[in-house]
Formats: sequence, C-alpha cells, structure tokens
Amino acid sequence: MTEPIPPTHWRPELEPSASEVPDTDHDFPPRPEVVRVSEAELAQRADAPSEHDGYRPDSAPLRPVPQLLRPEAARAPLWRRAPGTQDEVGEPSTVFPPDDRTVIYDTSYPWRTCGRVATPGGSASGVMVGRRHLITASHAIPWLAGGGSDWLTFTPMQYDTSTPYGSAYATRIYVWQSVNGSDGIQSNEAAFDYAVCVLSSNLGDSTGWMGSREYSASWNGQAYWAHIGYPGDIGASLRPVYTTNGIMDSTVSETFGGRNALRIMHRNDIKPGQSGGPYFGWWPGESFPRVIAEQSAENWGMAGGPNAAGGGRSLPDLISYAISTEP
Repeated sequence: MTEPIPPTHWRPELEPSASEVPDTDHDFPPRPEVVRVSEAELAQRADAPSEHDGYRPDSAPLRPVPQLLRPEAARAPLWRRAPGTQDEVGEPSTVFPPDDRTVIYDTSYPWRTCGRVATPGGSASGVMVGRRHLITASHAIPWLAGGGSDWLTFTPMQYDTSTPYGSAYATRIYVWQSVNGSDGIQSNEAAFDYAVCVLSSNLGDSTGWMGSREYSASWNGQAYWAHIGYPGDIGASLRPVYTTNGIMDSTVSETFGGRNALRIMHRNDIKPGQSGGPYFGWWPGESFPRVIAEQSAENWGMAGGPNAAGGGRSLPDLISYAISTEP
C-alpha cells in the first residue's frame, strides 16, 4: 500500500491567484431530506474502490501548506495510548499543551474546500468532497424528533464576515446513522460519525474538493495528517484553525447495519466547533489530498483523555454513494 506523505515534505510550485466568487446569503434555508443509507438498499461494494478522487479547479492556486496568521508553537512529545485500553464514551473537549492550532486564512486549494457549518443551534466544520457534496459530523446535523433534520448551511473558508465563495444550504443528507451526542458519543457512533450533505449550489466548481480513502491501521503512529476546523474558543467559531503533523494512535473496529467502520483514537488538539473537520493527507503523484477521517469526539473516557475521529471503509463508501446518487 502506498504511504501518505508527511505534510512538511510536499512542496509543489505555487500558481497565480484565483478570482473570488461573490457571496450568496440564505437567511432561512429549507429543511433537508434525510436518507439513511442502511435503509436505501445499498448494494454490496466489496469490489468497489474504497476511495474517491478530489478535484482542483484550473483557476485555483495550489498551496499544500496554508498561509498562517500566527506563528506555530513547538509541538510537544505525543502521548501514546496503550493497546487494549480504549474507553467507551467521548465528550468535548481536549487540547494537549502546548496548543498547536494555528489560525489561517487562505483561498488557495485545498484550504478553500474547508469551511464552517452553521445550524439553528450552533456551528461545526466540514469539507467539500464533490461538486455540491459536503461531509461533516453526523452529530453536527440538527436532528429533529421523528428522524428529520433542521436546516444547515456551509460557507467555505469563512473568516469573520468574509465569505469568498458564498454559502449554500443542504437539500438532502446521506448518513449511516443519526448521532445525537447529547449524552456523549458511544464507540459505534464515533466510528460512523459522518454525514454527506448535498448542497443547493455547486460550490465545488469554485472551491474544488478533496478525495477520500479508507484509513489503514498501518498508518498509526505516523505524522501524516492535517486538520482544519472552526473552534468556539478561537474567533467565536468564525476563524479556521489548522494543525499539521497529526498522528493517529490506534483504531477500534465497529459494525452498523452490516457496514464496518473505525473509531480512530488520537491526541491532536480539538475544541467544540471542530467536529466534522477533516483529517487529510497527500499521496505521491496526486494533486489533491484525501480525507481519511472526520473529527467526532473528545475527552474519551475521562477529562483530559484522548480524542476520537470516525473513518474506515464506510467513510469513502458513503461519499461515493451520495455522489453517484446525486452527481
């Protein structure tokens, strides 16, 4: 299996700046339809690739390391969780001193694919994975009694009031299961804690999108991964933060509706609002990064405990299913 590239080792030439797209507001979006894929007679995909490709618009400049708005802190030695000692519940939130999150604002690719998810009750993070396809955390969806969802919007690379690519609202949501999170996130929920939202406009034509790939436990312990999210403790959830050289420590396999997924344990810095933000990496010979997990839960099992992300085969399968159903 081809290994990802550590973030600091990928340095292609930069390209000219791209023009920005006017902002579009949606003050009162409609509620989206919810499709639970386990109930959608999804065909077995044993022979299908466990990944999908990203896309960079021709006009989009490429910058694999974003422009930072404050100096990065030195990274402390990373904690290692002993095998077989996983706990069962996660909650917000954990930053491991020193805080390695760095505020960014960058409209080059791929940073323009990441953005802020807004809902009636708060906000989260997400990333474009198709022309009009957003992936975020399932527990970030404003689930309603009876199984539906309230409205949500996505604004790529929002920074305070700057919205260079406008916003779009969700018209349909594809999900394995509805993760509520109000009483904590269980292990099975963390492994499947992602939802693909079909948006009201093709934001991806301007932003591009990231690809995806099934996470492999052989990558545990390697500093391959970057993350973007919108934490509530920095800029009131209106400024994106970046972490790099992220390490995944261990995985726990879970099953839901006949599907397999992974709860992926790590100690990368997370606060509420970063849920749904992608963990992604670059591979040799590819011009786009691939999402391997979505941030799910924090403080796993105890205050100051490790964090958890959801990934595995079911993440790219859900993205591929949503894109093939609604291109």
